[in-house]
Amino acid sequence: MKKVLLSFVAALVLTLPVYIGIGKNEWVNDWFINGAGWDMFTPLFRLCNAVGITGDGGILITAMLTISFLISFVLVLVASAVVRRAKLRVSTRRG
Repeated sequence: MKKVLLSFVAALVLTLPVYIGIGKNEWVNDWFINGAGWDMFTPLFRLCNAVGITGDGGILITAMLTISFLISFVLVLVASAVVRRAKLRVSTRRG
C-alpha cells in the first residue's frame, strides 16, 4: 500500500511538468491550430454542456491534466520496475 501511495504522489508531482511538455509540443499545437484537436474534443464539450470558450477551455485543461497524470503514473511505474530490476540484478551478482 505504501508503494502505491508513493507512486501516486510521485505521479502527482510529475503531472505539471508533463502537462507543460505536452503544451509546448509543436505537434500538439499544430493539431489544435488546424482544427483536428478541437474536433476530437467536441464530443466531450457536448457531453459536459460546455458554453463558449471558457467552458471549452476548462474542459480541455481538465482533460489534458488527466492525460498528463496518467502518463506520469505510467512513467513512475516503469521507473519503479527498472529500479527494482536493477536492484535484483545487483543482489544476484553478489549472492
